Amino acid sequence: MKTGRAVIACLLLVLPLAAVAQGQAAKAAPAAQDTRPAAAAKAKLEASQGQAAAEGKNVKDLQKRVDALESNSKASREALEERDRKIAELERQLEAERHP
Repeated sequence: MKTGRAVIACLLLVLPLAAVAQGQAAKAAPAAQDTRPAAAAKAKLEASQGQAAAEGKNVKDLQKRVDALESNSKASREALEERDRKIAELERQLEAERHP
């Protein structure tokens, strides 16, 4: 009987400790699970920020290209207008020589 009482006494001492340990493990598990969505959200955010930065660079590059094309277009338009003015002047001179 003494061994039976000793076993019961040990169980009475060990069971509360086991319950506390199990409770702490249960509390730690949700905390670990909570970090997974946060880590995934952080990774998603960083990926989005990287994509936004790349898109921003692309927009700047495209804006530079548009500016260059507009500048070239303006220069071409001005050159064409100048050529049209010269042609008009030469036509006036030719008409003046034909009918003095």
